[in-house]
Amino acid sequence: MKKRTTKISVLVISAIVALIIAGCFVIVSVTQPTTIQGLEQFTATVVVNVEGQSDANPHYAIAGLLIPNDWQIDSVWFTGGYTGYCTFLPANVPDNEPGGQVDYWANELETRYASGDNMKWVVYQSTTSHPVVASTVQANLYVKMTPSATQGNYNLGYFVTDAALDFTDPTYYSISLTNPITVAGVLPVELTSFAATTVKDGVQLKWETATETNNRGFEIQRSNNGNEFNTVGFVNGNGTTSQKVSYSFVDKSAQAGKLVYRLKQLDFGGAYEYSKTVEINFSTPKEFGLLTNFPNPFNPTTNISFTLPVESEVKLSVYNSAGQLIKIAAQGKYSAGTQNVIFDASDLPSGTYMYRISAKGADGAEFVQTAKMLLLK
Repeated sequence: MKKRTTKISVLVISAIVALIIAGCFVIVSVTQPTTIQGLEQFTATVVVNVEGQSDANPHYAIAGLLIPNDWQIDSVWFTGGYTGYCTFLPANVPDNEPGGQVDYWANELETRYASGDNMKWVVYQSTTSHPVVASTVQANLYVKMTPSATQGNYNLGYFVTDAALDFTDPTYYSISLTNPITVAGVLPVELTSFAATTVKDGVQLKWETATETNNRGFEIQRSNNGNEFNTVGFVNGNGTTSQKVSYSFVDKSAQAGKLVYRLKQLDFGGAYEYSKTVEINFSTPKEFGLLTNFPNPFNPTTNISFTLPVESEVKLSVYNSAGQLIKIAAQGKYSAGTQNVIFDASDLPSGTYMYRISAKGADGAEFVQTAKMLLLK
């Protein structure tokens, strides 16, 4: 999903003149997404002017952030004329500024700018003190954060100041409290790639996810025209994970011609969404073949696929472990391509079975092959 971004400017010209003597940070603009997916990390950028100070002592920067209670701040740092990473300053821990007028910034911010229901102030300070800035320079404050899965509309707040100052003069600090953002819900699966290639057994589909939330799995769907899709397989998902996951599936029943595939991602609550489609021109097999049944083990049905380079008379037989013929799974004339037969073993007991294909092509070529499958009830 593409993010829409807004830019909120806060310019106070009269304050800048006074701050050259007092020394402070002035918020010039805030840039952040206006819409975000739940659990999708993003970075807000706060452009600030760092004003020159009248004393020669190094000082610490203070950054206050007003966020929902269940959000997470991942990192905070400055670049530009004022650089360095910031560390979290707990509400019950004083800042590192010697002789500063305010020590407990989270409490002060809460008192003066009440966070309200379901919101909180969190404070960060620069890890090292910075020397006096003799003139006005511009810096960027970056705040990387991760929202929760809770949908809603919020106003984020940003506060900057020098730890040596206090709230007695409004030109000592700068604050921006109207920065709206909407959490539109959780994107269950972030799909980063999806591709189809031809392999010996059919069409191989490969895809990767960057993150997954409540992911039950993927239906693999195929179409001959791009409009009507049929499910040809299912691959289990990985529930909830922030790790990259790679998946693959071989469609052994693919027929020669132009094929269109898509994934139907399902979560455990029943919600689903479709991936983009991929196309492939699948050619006729060059040789006879009997493919491994899928799934295996199975209960009570499984797919048995075979490849035919030419139109052929085919007989597909199933035997028990003693070599006795149990069923004729398929018999008749089949066109060239990869063919699929669904074998139903509802009336059979658990055990190992053999399936055997005998085929005679229109060109006179003959083919016989046997494979093993396991029925578990």
